[in-house]
Amino acid sequence: MTYPWREAPEGTFAVIGDPVHHSLSPKMHSAAYATLGLPYTYYGIHVPTGEVGEALERLSSLGYQGINVTVPHKEEALNWADVVEPMAARVRAANTLRLKDRACINTDAPGFLDTLGEFHPTEKKVLLVGAGGSARALIVALLSDGYSIKLTNRTLEKAHSLAEELGSNQLSVSESADPDGCALILNTTSASLNKEELPIQWDRAMPGALAYDLMYARPTTPFLAKAFSLGLATMDGLPLLVAQGARSFEWWLGIEAPRTAMREALQ
Repeated sequence: MTYPWREAPEGTFAVIGDPVHHSLSPKMHSAAYATLGLPYTYYGIHVPTGEVGEALERLSSLGYQGINVTVPHKEEALNWADVVEPMAARVRAANTLRLKDRACINTDAPGFLDTLGEFHPTEKKVLLVGAGGSARALIVALLSDGYSIKLTNRTLEKAHSLAEELGSNQLSVSESADPDGCALILNTTSASLNKEELPIQWDRAMPGALAYDLMYARPTTPFLAKAFSLGLATMDGLPLLVAQGARSFEWWLGIEAPRTAMREALQ
């Protein structure tokens, strides 16, 4: 169930975003509560840009304990928080909030590396599309894991600004989305939510490359459909959603998340 934030009911946990109607987080977390017999609720809450702080105050007054944050609110959520973990501060984005003490963490980076556990690339080089909060978190994760990154974005100024901010000789900006030599082609933009195609130069993709879209859709996203048609390996955002969701669950409640039940709820 999804609500505009001004019409949100009393509840325990939620995800906020703009848009948020597509989110599978309510289904996944509700399955986790049911599996463990926990009397909690989890809703999708639509919050327009610029209204995050006001919305969080209202949700807190309605009894909400924790909030997941999706695009495009991760930086705005960070600015709302008073207690910021080092990873969230480093990537300047928060995707998980605890309302009672205005604390935040970022599970994007560790959750992303969780999903790459069985991926053994021949070249640790990635083409990363996007320059928002998710991109920043994943760049930090990839650099820490020894990757070199070619960053591209529709607005190149934003890509250059992000690259300068993170300051690594393993991170460069490309004017085109050229995946030549890249074992990982990663979409961090929300283009797939609008069924938009990205200007990837797919004919230059190396055989065996993994195309990874942080977004998810059924049957699939245009980004992954094109990659699959060319024989590339593909992964959508569902494994990452489970990894992030489990880490959020465990931070909020202090107990182990039922990851199998969460994953099955999405399948």
